[in-house]
Amino acid sequence: MADVERRARRSRAHWQGVIARAEASGQSIPAFCRAEGIRPRTFYGWRARLNATAREAVVAPTTNGAARFLDLGTLGAEDGRVGPWDLELELGAGVILRLRRR
Repeated sequence: MADVERRARRSRAHWQGVIARAEASGQSIPAFCRAEGIRPRTFYGWRARLNATAREAVVAPTTNGAARFLDLGTLGAEDGRVGPWDLELELGAGVILRLRRR
């Protein structure tokens, strides 16, 4: 039987960090993945999965009708620096809350 290398299981938090680093890197996704030793297909799969989870958390009602908390993660880089960011929340009835840090 061929010697098969086992793939490491990585957590959701790990992939959130990888995706954040990719976005901050300024590199193309294929170049970033090459540098990190990640298959682009795996990267794109995790990015889609995490985006879908975030969308579901925003639109899916809770069973008891209570408000749902959506953790957007930290707005700063891993080294503690905080760069510019934009956040837009559609609150319903045509009300949009926009927060920006430049």
